[in-house]
Amino acid sequence: MAEWRTYVCKKCGYSVQTEPNGHYALMSGEYYNFKCSKCKNIVYISADELARSQYDVHCPICGDTEHLSTWNPIEGKCPRCNRKMELDSSRGIMMAD
Repeated sequence: MAEWRTYVCKKCGYSVQTEPNGHYALMSGEYYNFKCSKCKNIVYISADELARSQYDVHCPICGDTEHLSTWNPIEGKCPRCNRKMELDSSRGIMMAD
């Protein structure tokens, strides 16, 4: 079970829905959050994809392999403007399984 929360950057408005820990598990598998500093997005990559690629992963949006780093909303910053992202309490918690 995953508890998705919405995190938003108050400066640029970028938002992402994810678990607070930076990874989550659903019936379809386990997923990890990565920040791509080339296309400036948060992307999700499955554990299966990580294993198949022998951990030589690429961004599913721009295809880059050199600018990915693990990301979580507690420690991570906005991929667009590098500011702290905040929990958007106006949007409820979505439960996923």
